[in-house]
Amino acid sequence: MALKPVLKLKIDELFLRWLSETDTQQLLRENLRQIVKGEPITSWPPGTGNIKSSRPASPRIRPSSPSTPPCSPPPGKSSPSPRSPRKAYNFSSKINARTAQLQNSKEQKEKEREIKEQEKDQKKTQPHSQPAQSQSHQTQSLQHSQQRHPRLPQSSRVPKFYFPMGPPVAREENDAMLQRVAEVFSAAEGAKIYKHQMEMVTKACDVPFYWKSLIFNSAGGDKYGFITLQSFTVLWKKLTANCHDDAARFVSLLAKPGCFYLTTEEFVPLIQDVVDTHPGLTFLQDAPEFHSRYVHTVIARIFYCVNRSWSGRITVHELRRSSFLQVLSILEDEEDINQVTEYFSYEHFYVIYCKFWELDKDHDLYINKEDLARHNDHAISTRMIDRIFSGAVTRGKNIMEGKMNYTDFVWFLLAEEDKRQPTSIEYWFRCMDLDGDGVLSMYELEYFYEEQVQKMEAIGIEPLPFEDCLCQMLDLVKPRDTTKITLGDLKACKLTHIFFDTFFNLEKYLDHEQRDPFANARDLDSEGPEVSDWDRYAAEEYEILVAEEGGVENPDDIQYEDDFEPDEDELVALEAEKLQLLDPPIKKGKPAGVSDIEDDLYDFTNEDLGY
Repeated sequence: MALKPVLKLKIDELFLRWLSETDTQQLLRENLRQIVKGEPITSWPPGTGNIKSSRPASPRIRPSSPSTPPCSPPPGKSSPSPRSPRKAYNFSSKINARTAQLQNSKEQKEKEREIKEQEKDQKKTQPHSQPAQSQSHQTQSLQHSQQRHPRLPQSSRVPKFYFPMGPPVAREENDAMLQRVAEVFSAAEGAKIYKHQMEMVTKACDVPFYWKSLIFNSAGGDKYGFITLQSFTVLWKKLTANCHDDAARFVSLLAKPGCFYLTTEEFVPLIQDVVDTHPGLTFLQDAPEFHSRYVHTVIARIFYCVNRSWSGRITVHELRRSSFLQVLSILEDEEDINQVTEYFSYEHFYVIYCKFWELDKDHDLYINKEDLARHNDHAISTRMIDRIFSGAVTRGKNIMEGKMNYTDFVWFLLAEEDKRQPTSIEYWFRCMDLDGDGVLSMYELEYFYEEQVQKMEAIGIEPLPFEDCLCQMLDLVKPRDTTKITLGDLKACKLTHIFFDTFFNLEKYLDHEQRDPFANARDLDSEGPEVSDWDRYAAEEYEILVAEEGGVENPDDIQYEDDFEPDEDELVALEAEKLQLLDPPIKKGKPAGVSDIEDDLYDFTNEDLGY
């Protein structure tokens, strides 16, 4: 392979040679002196014209070479050098040409002055001709500009495509909707609509049923107990003037005046209305002390899934990208609230609340590090618990140092049991990013893995060396840069839960190690609706809690029938009767969510939740 010259090296060589010239250094010193004293800088002559140098101007001629080439003609002849075939520089012709150019420019300037004076005289003698001339001049300039920048045809213009409040709705559509609402009010007694009659209004507006409390309160129903057609029309015209889709209208109805975002406080009346009117929550009417607990659990789940910016404020854009409005509309047709697993499931609330109740021994609505460490039989490492309480993932104004409130626990449990969800990945990434530089370095991974090694050695398990574990994790995540792991790398990985469990959840890490290595691939390739890790965990835990409250140790033994051996069932029943005769029944306590303690301890006000 032939060698190729590197141009940069040659340029550097020539520059250093030029810089080492004595004359070059003298001139640079002179320019520096002029800059310091504020004098005008002497301009550099072209080439090496005024610099007297002992070396030739061309770098191709060596200093030691003779002044005449060996094969050149005798010095007496005036033939040009073969290495410089340029002609002699004619200074006199250049000077003459420059002089002629100056004379021509002076004559041209004199002619322009004469023309201007003539125009002034014409303006004085013909004052009425000036507007016509100026108008013609403007017309010519306009035509000239149009020729240079022709207007684009109407079909080639880009239509408006950005609508932060939704694409505009036709005025005829809004008018038709108001006509339908007017018919509803005209059929009502006294032309007044009360809150229990808002279903007819929501159908006429073509909005979800559970928007009724939003519309009713915004139209003045919370003050007077009813709304009229006039109050509704004023509200709807103001709403549709700027907000054109469901997300924008929902935020405008629920937010405070002048705000374009939602906080936790604005969701309370909406969720409370769901508790009061949904058929799947009628049993809660007999337990009003649990209303606020359910309401704030649902609100915490909403912000966990919808508020992707972690700001505590849900914007129109975040609401539009989420599934909350679609889930809210499903509640109207679904009577079983537990079938709506997103946000509103009572079984999920029951699991979350019971887990918090078990850890909160003193029932002061707060848990500390020691309480959280007992979660799932001390599965979470102490270093990770310290990071959780360090403020990396806690939010709110009323945060108590070393304490975690109920809302923060909801976030923790959701993130712990479903590490594939985007918010969960961000949650644990913030905890593992010790220095807050936005990447996970090998030192940070080793810091968390050290405690895992200590735990495995304590229970007699030979741990995997960190170097081997690191190679496995890099193969698992496949980061763009093998020296660090970014948040984008983890979100792109489908096995992120294994990565996190390896560094701070020993029990789940050992489960992954003992599992069939091909099981994860089968889970990823499985068809049909995918059940999230959280839904699977909540369903299993709810069955266990119900079995514990019902006195059954193993939920798998509930109501089994054997058609082939009916006598065995009778034997089991007889054996159970004998056991009851031998051992008197133990009185079961109330469910984990019910207690004889004063309910005021768990009055979920906004201040207690840290909102």
